Amino acid sequence: MGRGRGFSVNMPLPPSTGDELYLKVFEEVVPPFIEEFQPDVLVTQLGVDSFETDPLTHLSLTTNSFEKMVERFRSFSLPWVALGGGGYDLSNVARAWTLAWGRMNGLSARDVIPEAFLKRNGDIFRSAYLRDTPLTPFTLRDEEMKTVEADLYYLKHTVFPLMREAREKQV
Repeated sequence: MGRGRGFSVNMPLPPSTGDELYLKVFEEVVPPFIEEFQPDVLVTQLGVDSFETDPLTHLSLTTNSFEKMVERFRSFSLPWVALGGGGYDLSNVARAWTLAWGRMNGLSARDVIPEAFLKRNGDIFRSAYLRDTPLTPFTLRDEEMKTVEADLYYLKHTVFPLMREAREKQV
């Protein structure tokens, strides 16, 4: 472990993780990490290949959790560089980034995609709405939930202290 020790967090999630569990893990990991690390600038990679309809994913996220995460990032009131990323369903990319742009600017986009836009670009959209219909959460097995809880415990009690230690060495 070199100079990067204590400066990153990775949280594995089981297949079919949906909005509710993802947001729970996000809230338990990301805000405490940002608050402890105290960055001067926030750089996020806002890919949407975690969406249920993406052909490469094993997760089941929607524009709803994505928009909530963007709102949460904005709540830190830090200078922010938002980068694009994965996303192989063009409808997801366009809809998610429209919602993100609005939230980054303190706005809430209307849900209905304008009809004129759909007429010109409708071949990539499965829906006339920016926000997805909430999905019925996939029920994870008890074993998977125990693994998620164990991983959260590990992060909080092993990785976060490493982060604090690394931060203190910088000061």
